[in-house]
Amino acid sequence: MRIAVIGAGAIGGFYGAALSSAGQDVSFIARGATLEALRTHGLRIIGEQTLTLEAPATDDAATIGPVDVVLICTKTFQVADAAHTYLPALMGPDTLVVTTQNGVQAPFVLEKIIGREHVAPGVCRVWSKIAEPGVIDLMGGPKSLVAGTWDDAVTPVLSAFRTALHEAGIATTDTTDIWTELWTKVIHVVPQGAVGALLDAPLGQLLERHLPLYRRAMTETADVARAHGAHLPDDVVETTLGFVAGQDPTSTTSFQRDITAGRPSEFAAQVGAIPALGDEVGVDTPVNDVIAEVLGLAEERHRRA
Repeated sequence: MRIAVIGAGAIGGFYGAALSSAGQDVSFIARGATLEALRTHGLRIIGEQTLTLEAPATDDAATIGPVDVVLICTKTFQVADAAHTYLPALMGPDTLVVTTQNGVQAPFVLEKIIGREHVAPGVCRVWSKIAEPGVIDLMGGPKSLVAGTWDDAVTPVLSAFRTALHEAGIATTDTTDIWTELWTKVIHVVPQGAVGALLDAPLGQLLERHLPLYRRAMTETADVARAHGAHLPDDVVETTLGFVAGQDPTSTTSFQRDITAGRPSEFAAQVGAIPALGDEVGVDTPVNDVIAEVLGLAEERHRRA
């Protein structure tokens, strides 16, 4: 199938490379130093796997034309701009645009631009980072990508994409509840990044010294998720805590690293979104309210600096 990947960074670079190496027709949309690197040296995966491949890359989506699937792998705050800039040339009548961002906001951003019939909410789990433009350091993790349609209907394009993922060695499931999948990852990722950024603490410290606060932030997030219709097990918080306890205690989330370094962050789509999402369904989130207020002020200061 024909696949376009918008953003050849840690996420788009890995998944695009895996699909391309498995024989799918993959084109990358990139800009600046990344585009130059892809054109000059191709795309390289280092770390747990080693791979170098030619990567058709452009900053002009019109040279690609309509595709079956678009993987949109930008930061959440870049989704709207990327959609307006690139999607008109990539869309066919049955094209699905798969989101990969943390949080639940990206599908709603796209819905307003292309209509929910074209939006495929996605959940990716891979530990990777940009070593340099065009070079992705793969550090492990589940290396999975789960996608569904807005109403969980299985379309021919979605079915073919799931098959392509299997053939590429990317773990996936034929989920019938993509929104629960999205919220499950929110509970895993957002409280860690929020509390970690608030206290400038890695995961190991969150699980020891700051565990009560970490658990409260996670519990509130799970309450909001259930009120929004996510079908979560009663022990989702303890199960999630048990899972992260097996990860590198020095690890931090990309959101935490961005906001503490003063870079543009996904604050608005992550902890910044939890209070309003709670208000929508009548769920109080006092811990997340305070964290969002403090980190929101930090975000504003960085933008003004």
